Amino acid sequence: MGIFERAKSLGASVGTTATAFGSNVAQAVQRGVDAGRAGTNASGEWVVSVLRSLPAPAAPAHQEWEFSLGALVCRHPRVPAVTAKALRPLDAIGALRFGPESVGFDGEDIPWSKVVHLQLHDAFSAMTTEALDAEIDRIRDLLPMVPGRKWLVTKVVEGLASVMLAALEQAADQRLETVAVACEITYRGALGMKKTLHANLFTTALLAQQAEVMHSLVLTAQANGVPVLPSEAPRAGTPTGERVLALRARTDAVAAQLRIEQGTDAPPALEAGPRP
Repeated sequence: MGIFERAKSLGASVGTTATAFGSNVAQAVQRGVDAGRAGTNASGEWVVSVLRSLPAPAAPAHQEWEFSLGALVCRHPRVPAVTAKALRPLDAIGALRFGPESVGFDGEDIPWSKVVHLQLHDAFSAMTTEALDAEIDRIRDLLPMVPGRKWLVTKVVEGLASVMLAALEQAADQRLETVAVACEITYRGALGMKKTLHANLFTTALLAQQAEVMHSLVLTAQANGVPVLPSEAPRAGTPTGERVLALRARTDAVAAQLRIEQGTDAPPALEAGPRP
């Protein structure tokens, strides 16, 4: 069984507790998604639309594939083309790029020849409200002072949180223990010293939500002779039911944070309509 299939099958032997809580999880996550989409300008439906239309790379990838938080927000119909350049700093907190020659997270590219291995991790553990709060602070720090900056910040946060909610929703569908993503790269830097590159929250959530992208990344690594190491089993003593309840609380908290951040309407400069 390949590493991708093993990642998808992790936790298949989880007991009846997961089954008993399954429908509650789906309802709770949907409640969080619905809450996060409340309001006219605050709707995250544009994010869902972009994710659905995102082309999947070949597996293994024959050409470079990339997507980022900045690229996501640039697809909002009211973000003018001139703003795209201002969003490039967001690649530092949310970007995935890989192909036949290299792989990288968040603006860093590493030749496959220098990669020692990819490490799978439980995506659920990374998608915390604390991590979201930290990323929101970084978004505010990174975005330059451009016209409509406050509205733009809300759209970036909406994009990040909506991808995170979509990934958590998918986690409920797949069972929590199966959502393992390749969000850590170990490689050899200068003088052959080993270094580790960790994906940020957006990239982790994107990999968890886009199974075909995750599949391509794993097969591309293997095609280049790079091992992909399985994630650790869930910690003993943490029943699935407790993890399900944590998921429910987490999605509700993310949706609540999203509602707070979405309280600003678009200024006239950005209400002029879609980019030409």
